[in-house]
Amino acid sequence: MKKNITNRKILIIDDENDLLDLFKKLLEQQSYQVFCASNGPDGILLNKQKNPDLIILDMHMPEMDGIETLRNIRKTDEKVIVVILTGYACPDTIRDAVDLNVSEYLSKPFGNSELLNVIGKAFGFNI
Repeated sequence: MKKNITNRKILIIDDENDLLDLFKKLLEQQSYQVFCASNGPDGILLNKQKNPDLIILDMHMPEMDGIETLRNIRKTDEKVIVVILTGYACPDTIRDAVDLNVSEYLSKPFGNSELLNVIGKAFGFNI
């Protein structure tokens, strides 16, 4: 039996607080449970505590970038769905992300409907 949308938990890891707030509001309007972290170490901790179904992960953050954050998450959680966000797509980053079992890759800027579609597809919802 598929989980319905209201049971889905999403963790957003991004160092831009305005973006975190925007995504949180958008996703909560869609009945997702949303948790936010503004850096990699906090995101790794929240992933362990909240056990989300999906992570939206920014690639470029200070201290610990998205790839390093994801490597740490994958040590304890191989199954969580991951959607990568970046404003700077480069082949090495894409290759690293693919090696770490990333579901989707979104380049900034993107619209709200594009984000919701990617999340819906990742969860296997027909949109």
